[in-house]
Amino acid sequence: MSERVSYPVAGEYLEPFAVRAVRPRRYRLNIFLFLMTVLTTLFWGAYLSANFESQGSAVEPLEFFQQVMSHPALLYKGAAYSFAIMIILLAHEMGHYIACCYYKIHATLPFFLPAPIAWTGTFGAFIRIRSPFPDRKSLFDVGIAGPIAGFVFAIPFIYLGLHWSTLVPKTADQIYLFDPLIFRLVAQNPPTHDYLLHPVGFAAWFACLATSLNLLPIAQLDGGHISYALFRKRAYTITWIFFSALLVLGLYGFTQSFVAGVQWIFYCVLLLVLRKIAGFRHPPTMNDEAPIGTARVIWGVIALIVFVLTFMPVTIFT
Repeated sequence: MSERVSYPVAGEYLEPFAVRAVRPRRYRLNIFLFLMTVLTTLFWGAYLSANFESQGSAVEPLEFFQQVMSHPALLYKGAAYSFAIMIILLAHEMGHYIACCYYKIHATLPFFLPAPIAWTGTFGAFIRIRSPFPDRKSLFDVGIAGPIAGFVFAIPFIYLGLHWSTLVPKTADQIYLFDPLIFRLVAQNPPTHDYLLHPVGFAAWFACLATSLNLLPIAQLDGGHISYALFRKRAYTITWIFFSALLVLGLYGFTQSFVAGVQWIFYCVLLLVLRKIAGFRHPPTMNDEAPIGTARVIWGVIALIVFVLTFMPVTIFT
């Protein structure tokens, strides 16, 4: 849309010329997806809460859904889980967004992904970056800001989630979630017992999983941005090394449980789709030759430590 505008100059008027009207930003989709994700995380948080209160013997999800439809007030039980997971995801994406604003990189506000049929209630969130990175400094800062912010916000929920969880004896017929290293550093369970996770603890566990997946130095994931900013063309080789490692983890996962194996194979398939769309070779910045500085190398080591603390080679096992 454009309009004809004339401007006075020294008592005369310039010849009219076309001025393109700036479209106002529309946030309706962002708000809608955010509210839908709040709703789906409330539902699954309430289900997890009912499961926790009944020591793992809650009703089936479909039956619980029917109960919620009859008594919507049951959703309040999911508030703690929903708050924890939404705050962590929001911190992650706003870390990216604020870094983009600092470097004047055009980016959208976060798009949350509701997941009505997944126990997490969400598939995460993302922002769209619509302008090129000026240099490797900006690429590095935008890439690392999200995982670091999300991890910092996850730390209190890790502590509270484990503190509120219940210790139960280990049995042979149970399905277990693999503990990321940071859980093992905080947890105080004896070898014969394990935690029945409080919903907030499950939110923290899922946050660790999402953080580690984002920090994988593959293609244009957050870790891929960091890897390219530090190593430039060598990042392409690093991408294939880690992608091959994920395939091996998928095969190993099948020795623990079918779900554990399928998770990594499915993630590899998603990465191959990403390769088909955008390629595994990270695009250059507008000025790749500008130095990145020693401080960012140190922050790269910190990102590696966060990856080690949150990574799980197997997610579910028996």
